[in-house]
Amino acid sequence: MTTYLTKAGVAKLEQELKDLRRQRRTLEEEVRKARDHGDLRENAEYHAAKERLTQVMDKLTELQYKLSNVCVVDPAQHNTEAAILGTRVTVKDLATGAKDQYTLVGPDEADPASGKISMLSPLGKAFLGHKVNEKVTAVLPVGPRTYQILAIEPVE
Repeated sequence: MTTYLTKAGVAKLEQELKDLRRQRRTLEEEVRKARDHGDLRENAEYHAAKERLTQVMDKLTELQYKLSNVCVVDPAQHNTEAAILGTRVTVKDLATGAKDQYTLVGPDEADPASGKISMLSPLGKAFLGHKVNEKVTAVLPVGPRTYQILAIEPVE
């Protein structure tokens, strides 16, 4: 399965991968030290370190898979008349008049608190492919909301 990311998303995952590799080395050393304490059946320190190591290894495998199947989307190389992955979309909620900005990202980069919404989210799906001045309706958990797209710009 392809992982769609912006350049910033790839950099973030690569840094996370680096950090996990560092953690793995530390945990492998902890496992070795705990193993040296004797009987492994009653060695809680060993089992805890081993469990943490397994979690880190699982996460490493997941990240390596994602990075091996990544498709980097650079909106600067595309026509950004329409909202695509990696663009910042400024919208106006037609019911409230509130203006908001959202950056469309892949699911792995989504961080709604900082305005980064997944292109697979209800809002992301509503904005994707639409142009400035178009009105779009997003089907949200609270009900349908209509927005007008005011601006679309690529994000560095």
